[in-house]
Amino acid sequence: MRHRLAAPVALVAAVVAFVATLAITDSLLWSPLLAAGTALGLYLMLDDRTAARVDRDSYADEARVRVEEALGVIRGIERLSGEVRRAEARRALEDACRYVPELFERVRERSPDNLYSTAAQVGGHLRSLDGAVRQYLDIQRQPVLYHDPERLRSDGEAAFRRFADFALDSVRLVNQGEIARYAANLDTVAPPSLPDLGR
Repeated sequence: MRHRLAAPVALVAAVVAFVATLAITDSLLWSPLLAAGTALGLYLMLDDRTAARVDRDSYADEARVRVEEALGVIRGIERLSGEVRRAEARRALEDACRYVPELFERVRERSPDNLYSTAAQVGGHLRSLDGAVRQYLDIQRQPVLYHDPERLRSDGEAAFRRFADFALDSVRLVNQGEIARYAANLDTVAPPSLPDLGR
């Protein structure tokens, strides 16, 4: 957390050092040099992360941004799903809106190095789903404007269910490693039976 303060504190220190040096020495040569040195020294003291740590922090920040973007799309789909009249289509969208945040949470906990790629991939699918839901709702509102609106709605509903199934399968895939660990733990819960020494 300290590294987040490094840049603002260094900037303030540079301004103070510049003004103080200028007031004391009245020199435009030494003031910026001392200000730059002060800022650099403070920055390096406050942000003592290694290059690898900076890369990890950057990756985590980028992954967090991707997840937030995807969750924003999910919230929009969730709002739109309330307008879907057919119960099966609405249920598929509700399922998708429940499974995707769960997927992100489980990937964050169990495989954080894959969070960015997961959020990027699922985010692309979500944007397509958002477009499909909006088109579906237009077909639902004004079917007379479309050729074969019933087939178009049916295709949309099948796509909603496929996405919900994809999201659920993705959560299950993340869980596979946990299930293997669970099975191993179950095997070690009870100690092996001890030999009967009384005989």
